[in-house]
Amino acid sequence: MKFLKRYFGPGRYVALSTLLVYSILSSATVAGNLDQGVTDAPVVSPKRFSSDVNAFYLGLSGGYATGGTDRFGLRTSTGSLFEIGEVDLSGGYGGIRGGWRGVLPAMGGRDYVYGFELGYDFGSLDDEVSTQIGGVDVTGGSEVSDVLSVRFRNGLSNKSGTVLYFLTVGYVQGDVTTTSSITSGTAVQSLEDEGSRPGFSASIGAEHRLNENWSITGEYEYVQFESETVEFDGGFSTKSTPRYRGLRFGLNYTF
Repeated sequence: MKFLKRYFGPGRYVALSTLLVYSILSSATVAGNLDQGVTDAPVVSPKRFSSDVNAFYLGLSGGYATGGTDRFGLRTSTGSLFEIGEVDLSGGYGGIRGGWRGVLPAMGGRDYVYGFELGYDFGSLDDEVSTQIGGVDVTGGSEVSDVLSVRFRNGLSNKSGTVLYFLTVGYVQGDVTTTSSITSGTAVQSLEDEGSRPGFSASIGAEHRLNENWSITGEYEYVQFESETVEFDGGFSTKSTPRYRGLRFGLNYTF
C-alpha cells in the first residue's frame, strides 16, 4: 500500500482503492445471481381423478367370454323331459360406452369415484350341444347378442390418484335366441325362439390414468339373463338361463 501511495500519489491512491472495492462487490453479486437462476425442471405426471370433480367420458372396449354353463333339456307335449347337455356360451365381443362420474375425498388421501355408465356390446356368444335319444338325434343351442347395459360404477383410487379400483352392478337387456332340432332319418324338425330378455351384470376392475384425458381399463365381469321357459312349436319347451363370465379391456377419453 505504501508503494501504491508513493507511486500514484494520495489522490490517485483513493480512486484506485474505490475501484478495487467496487469490482469485488460486483463479482459477488453476479455469482449470487447465477446460483439463483438454476431451477429444477417441472415434473409432468398423470392427472388425478379428483382434479375433475365431475366429468363425462366415452370409450371403446373388447373382451372374450366363456364359462356360461346352462343345462339344456327338452320337454315334450306329454310332459317327458330329455336332458340334452350343457350349453357353455363363449365368444368375443366389442363395445362402446359413455358415462359420467363424480369425485369425493376419502380417507388416507384417496378419492371415492362414483358414476353411471351406458354401454352397447356387439358380437355374439353361442354354443350348441347334441345327444341321441332312442335313435333320434336331438340338439339344443343358445345365442346372446346386442347387449345394452346401464351400470353403477364406484370405487377408490390409490394415494397418487392415478389408479382407480372399482366395482360395478347393472341392468342389461340382450337378444337371446334358443334353438333345438330333432333328426330322425332324413326328417328334420327345427325349433327356434328369439326375443329380448333382461338380466343383471356385476364386475370388478381397475382404471389407470395415462394423462389428462386418456385412461385404460381392465375388468372381470359376470352377466346373467332372466330364466325363462321357452315354448317351441309342436308342444316342445325348454328352460333357458343364459349366463357368461368375461374379461374386458378398454380405452376411455375424459372430457
